[in-house]
Amino acid sequence: MQSEIRQCEKCEQSFTIEPDDFAYYKKIGVLVPKLCPVCRARLRLTFRNERFFYHRKCDSCGKEMITMYNSDKSFPVWCHECWWSDKLDAEDYGLEYDHAKPFFDQVKELWNKVPKLGMVSTNGETSSFLNYAADNKNCYMIIECSNNENCINCYWIQLSKDLTDCSFTQNVELSYEVDDSYDSSGLQYSKGCYNCLDSAFLMDCRGCSHCLGCVNQRNRQYYIFNRPYSKEEYEKKLESLRLDTHSGVEEFKRRFADFVKDKPRKFAEITNVINSTGTYLKDVKNVKNCFHSYTAEDCANSEHVWREAKDCVDCSTAGRSAELVFNTLNTGLGAFDVICGSMCWGSQHMEYSVYCPSSQYCLGCTGAKNKKYCILNKQYSKGEYEKLRAEIVARLKKEEIYGDFFPAELSPFGYNESSAIDEFPLEKEEAIAQGFKWEDAERGTYGKETINWDNFPDSIRDLPKDFNVNKEVFVCVKCKKNYRVIGNELAFYRRMGIPVPRECPECRHVRRFRARGPNKLWRRQCMCNKENHGHKGVCPNEFETNYAPKGPDIIYCESCYNKEVY
Repeated sequence: MQSEIRQCEKCEQSFTIEPDDFAYYKKIGVLVPKLCPVCRARLRLTFRNERFFYHRKCDSCGKEMITMYNSDKSFPVWCHECWWSDKLDAEDYGLEYDHAKPFFDQVKELWNKVPKLGMVSTNGETSSFLNYAADNKNCYMIIECSNNENCINCYWIQLSKDLTDCSFTQNVELSYEVDDSYDSSGLQYSKGCYNCLDSAFLMDCRGCSHCLGCVNQRNRQYYIFNRPYSKEEYEKKLESLRLDTHSGVEEFKRRFADFVKDKPRKFAEITNVINSTGTYLKDVKNVKNCFHSYTAEDCANSEHVWREAKDCVDCSTAGRSAELVFNTLNTGLGAFDVICGSMCWGSQHMEYSVYCPSSQYCLGCTGAKNKKYCILNKQYSKGEYEKLRAEIVARLKKEEIYGDFFPAELSPFGYNESSAIDEFPLEKEEAIAQGFKWEDAERGTYGKETINWDNFPDSIRDLPKDFNVNKEVFVCVKCKKNYRVIGNELAFYRRMGIPVPRECPECRHVRRFRARGPNKLWRRQCMCNKENHGHKGVCPNEFETNYAPKGPDIIYCESCYNKEVY
C-alpha cells in the first residue's frame, strides 16, 4: 500500500497517510481519519479542562467544592469522595439502545444524566487545586502531574520536589521557572537542561553547574554568557547582577534574549531517539509526529505519550504501559485497546467511553467503574454485548464515523476553558464559527488588589519579615487579573532569593507554554554554512521541526549542532 495525500474536512489542508497508518487503522478496525492530525488534536482537547476552576456544590452531598464545571452546567457534578464511593453505580443510569436514534444523541443523553467527577485527582496528601494528578504531597495548583512533593503552580512535572512555576520536568528539585528539564537541582529561568546544578538562565545545557546566561554548553562550571570565570570572579559577578530583585531579573532577561539570537538551535529537543519525529522526545523508538514523549514506542500523532506507552496513536496523554490506544484523552495504567474515549484508566477493550476506570468491553459508557459488557451503561451478557456491539459498530462504519472523536457539541467545556486554547489559540468568534462552544462566565476578580507594585520592594530581601501574604491581593501587570501568593510560595521565594512574580500564575503558564513552540512540524533544511562542519556551502540535511519557516531562530541538523556544542 502506498502513501496517500488527503484533504482535511475541517481546515482543508492536505495531510499524508502513510502505509504504516493504514496498517494501524486496519489492525484496530477503525476507518481512516477525515481530519488532519492538527484538527484531530484540537477536537480532542476541547473535551479537557485542566486549569479553569469554579466554586459549586456537590450534587450528591451538598459540600462546597472546586471543580472544572461551572455551576450553570445542567448535568450533575459530584465531589471526589462521592463519585468514587458506592453511591455511584453507572447501571442506575443505563439506557436501552435505540436503533432509531443516532448513536451520539444517545451518548449525549447519558452524559447529561450521569454525575461527572468534579476534579481528577487521587492520593493528593495535604494538597489542593490539583487536576489530572496522582500521588502528590503538599502541592498546590499542579496539573497533569504525579509523584511530586512541595510543588506550586506547575504543569506536567513528575518525580520532582520543591518546584514553583515549572513545567515538563522529571527528577528536578529546588527550581523555579524551568521547562523541559531532567535530573537537575537549583535551576532558575532555564529550559532544556539535563543534569545541571545551581544555575540560572540556561538554554539547552548538559552537566553544567554554577553557570549563568549560557546556551548550548556541556559540562561547564562558573561560566557566564558562555565565557569561563574563576569561582571568585563568578560569585562577585553574580552578586552584582542582583537577581534577587525584579529589576535585576528583567534586565538580565533582556540581555539573555539578545545573547541567544545568534546561537544555533537543534532542530528538535530530542535525546536518545530512534526513527522518530517530533520534539521534546527522550528515549523513544518509532515515534512519529509526537510532542513531549519519553520511553515510548510505535506511537504517532500524539502529545504526552510516556512511560512505556506503545502503539498509541492520536492520543492526548497516554502512559504507564498504555497499549493500542487510539484517539483518546488521559488514558493509562495498563489500558489496552481503547478507542475514542477519555480517562479509562486500567481498562481494556473500550469504545467511546469516558470516566470508566478498571472496566472491560464497554461501548458508549460513562462513569462505569469496574464494569464489563456494558453499552450506554446497561449491563448485558457476553453474547448479548457482542451482538449489539457489532451492530452499533457496523452502523457507525456505514455512517463513516467509526474512529472519529465525539462531535464538538458534546464537549462540556467552552473552547476558552479547554486545553485547546493553549495549543491552538482562537478568539471567540473564530471558535464559534468552527463549531466550538465558548464560556462567557467571568473567571477571576479585577480591581481588588491591595498591593501597589510602585511601592513594593524591588528585592525579596527587602520584604519585611512580618509581611502577611495571606492578607494581600496582587494584580497581574499583563492581564490585570487579581491573584494571591500562598504562604509556602512566599517561603520558597525567600529561600531561593526570587522576587515575587508580577504576572498571575495563568499568564506565567501561558508564557512558558507558548515558548515551547507549536505541536506542528515543518520540513526544513539545516541553516549551517560553516566550512568546518563537513559540507560545502549550506548543509544539505533536511528534517522535520516545530520551528516555523521564516522564524528568527537559526536551526541546525543534529550533526552540525553537535559539532557546535561538543
